[in-house]
Amino acid sequence: MINNKIHDDFFKNAILKGDTSLYDDFSQSVIEKQVGPDVFFEIKKDSDHYRINERITKIVLSQVPINSSACGFVPNKSYYDFLKPHIKGYYFLRLDIKNFFHSIPKKYVEELFKQYFSDKKNEQKYSSLELALMAVLYKTNIFDDEKDKIVLPIGFPSSPVISNILFRKIDILIQKFCEEKNIIYSRYADDMLFSSSKSNYLHSEYFEREISFFLSTLALKLKRRKRKATENTISLNGYVIQNEKPKKRFLFNVYKEERVGTIRLSNKKIKIIKKLSAHLIKGSSPVVIMENLFNLNPYKFKKKYNSNIQFYNKYSRDQLQNKIKGYRSYLVSLIRFNEKHGCIDKKCLETAIKLVSILEDNIT
Repeated sequence: MINNKIHDDFFKNAILKGDTSLYDDFSQSVIEKQVGPDVFFEIKKDSDHYRINERITKIVLSQVPINSSACGFVPNKSYYDFLKPHIKGYYFLRLDIKNFFHSIPKKYVEELFKQYFSDKKNEQKYSSLELALMAVLYKTNIFDDEKDKIVLPIGFPSSPVISNILFRKIDILIQKFCEEKNIIYSRYADDMLFSSSKSNYLHSEYFEREISFFLSTLALKLKRRKRKATENTISLNGYVIQNEKPKKRFLFNVYKEERVGTIRLSNKKIKIIKKLSAHLIKGSSPVVIMENLFNLNPYKFKKKYNSNIQFYNKYSRDQLQNKIKGYRSYLVSLIRFNEKHGCIDKKCLETAIKLVSILEDNIT
């Protein structure tokens, strides 16, 4: 944990790697992209901008404490860690924060960075503070609804870390409020998940108003259309938590232990992997698999690359291997999480183990 402001000498050596000319000629290197309604920002990998952003994130920001309820973009945590606290729940509520990164006012980022970076210019164009802020904030250029707005950009390596740091005070407020109501809370970036084993209070309008109030302290709002309130089972991004309603049973004046639910993959999530495995067992060619399962279109491909059949076949083989390795890694992460925590549904686990074996037999 960093307790004191970073000295300029440390900034020069650790962040700038001795290149003090950047105090005068630093410039941002950003590519803006729009995919459907979403806007993404990418720092060019071979730029000083990317290297400075990466060092600030790893050397400075990673040392700043965050709340235990935060699971997204946290070292040694995964989506399973976001779900696991809720396996004893019966009543579930998922709330989503609207425009999470871009809605965080820049003043909060500036206040955070003033705690760690010097604002002395030392006869140079930029101070360490100004340079650090330029590395993590960005003024949008091409999209009308946010044009010329300085934002915490989606796509910068530093943005998830900064958001977790700034959100810490809200996490603490929500966590304390939920503990008083016997409600479990966890957060993965802009997704907040709540559960209770006995009470549906978390489905009430009052509960949601309280959460909205806590978010307003950071000028954030809920995305109402993403609200999901359920009982017994909740499915999120291809993962399912399922439990049975706890029953009040007393035996010799001792309350019987509550049932504990499990996590499993949704049928939709695992269906494509089963189809892929069936093709692999059958011995289907990479071209057949890629065209039938992953929408590879030979006509569009030829139009785009103007290539021959040999190149198309090689491309299909390479892409299929990427799919196989990706799905294997995805299933292995589930198996390994269960080895540590024992919370994965038995049938789902058995299926995952079988599928991993098939996928591994086809890795070249």
